[in-house]
Amino acid sequence: MTASTHRTQTHFGAAAAEAVVACDHGQTDGPGKVLKWLAAAAVLMSVAACAGRSDLGYATLNSEVPATRAIVVPPPGGPSIVAVLQQTYQNGISQEIALSTASLTAGQNAFYVSLLNNTASNMEIPETLSLSPLTPDRIEREMEERIPGVAMQTSLVYVQNKFGPFGFATGRSSQGDLCLYAWQQIEPDKPAILVPGGAISVRLRLCDADASVDQLLRVMYGYTVAAYYRQESWNPYGDPPPPPAGFGQTDAPMYPLGLSGREDATVIRRRALSSESRRAVVSDEPSGRLIDKDTVSPPIPAPSIPRSTLPLGGYPVVPPPPTE
Repeated sequence: MTASTHRTQTHFGAAAAEAVVACDHGQTDGPGKVLKWLAAAAVLMSVAACAGRSDLGYATLNSEVPATRAIVVPPPGGPSIVAVLQQTYQNGISQEIALSTASLTAGQNAFYVSLLNNTASNMEIPETLSLSPLTPDRIEREMEERIPGVAMQTSLVYVQNKFGPFGFATGRSSQGDLCLYAWQQIEPDKPAILVPGGAISVRLRLCDADASVDQLLRVMYGYTVAAYYRQESWNPYGDPPPPPAGFGQTDAPMYPLGLSGREDATVIRRRALSSESRRAVVSDEPSGRLIDKDTVSPPIPAPSIPRSTLPLGGYPVVPPPPTE
């Protein structure tokens, strides 16, 4: 029992005793005054009970949400989402989406995402989210904070994904890991006139012990924005692109892949393998044996196969059935 609670109970007992004595000697104005004495004692006792209890407070507004509530989802094949820390603002939310890490470099692989539903909010209002311009100094400070001790070099190559252009920098840590830092801001290319639209800010910090630059960039090319605001004015992607020229018109045929005279990489590779197979394997007509013309050692005799049954180049050979 605390000291404050003990004192309150003492005062409550004294008040109750005083009320009883007053009733016995006829010094009250009726039962109403006794009820007032008892109510006052009950209030004092409840205040003392509240004073003995303390609520736990936190210095941060971040809270963990399920991985299914992540604003950004990595492409199929990983990296996987480990945890999602979210902070809510008056005009949007921000998330740190922790990703699985396979490196010795200090720090956590993560997406840093901000989702705004109104880019014209008053920044003087507390707990308001704002998007700072993408300046070289700001990007440099972010890289020093999230990938400390790694000399990052910004790429001058123009790249873009399905959301538009983005920038990236790469560097090699002292542990030998390859690190990538990429940044992108998704917002309409034309400013809204009446109702300001939304915007999305994306940062990716990714270090890996065995991946190449192309493999790290695959995450930035393939991520998906899985969240949105259910309001008509929210559209950070801008107007949809127009259909291709000739779509739905006469005298403008459209062919499936590989039939329009422009073969894809798979068709070209299959044709190259077929040509190499025909050049590498030749028939020894006098003996009917197959030999490799690039083999230096004496050829190993192979079963005689009629020329009409030779398989086409580039396809697997089905072995003949066993002989009895």
